[in-house]
Amino acid sequence: MITQYGMTDEFDMVALETVQNQYLGGDASLACASETASRIDQRVVETVKKAHEKARNILLENQDKLHQLAEYLIEKETIACR
Repeated sequence: MITQYGMTDEFDMVALETVQNQYLGGDASLACASETASRIDQRVVETVKKAHEKARNILLENQDKLHQLAEYLIEKETIACR
C-alpha cells in the first residue's frame, strides 16, 4: 500500500516500488533513496501498529458478542445464512 501506491500523507500518491515480474506475486524493488526506504520502514511499522490497535479495540468493544457467537457455534456448529 505504501510503496506500490504511495497511500500515505507523507508520500502522497507517489509510487516508490516497481514490479519486475507480475507473475506469482511479482518481484518488487524499491525505487528510492536509502533514507526514503528507512522512512518507509517506519511508516509500515506505524501503519501495522495502528491497524493492530484498531482491531484489538474492536474485539474488546464487542467481547460480549464474540462470546455469544462462540457459545452459539459450540452448540450448533454452524450459522445458517438467512
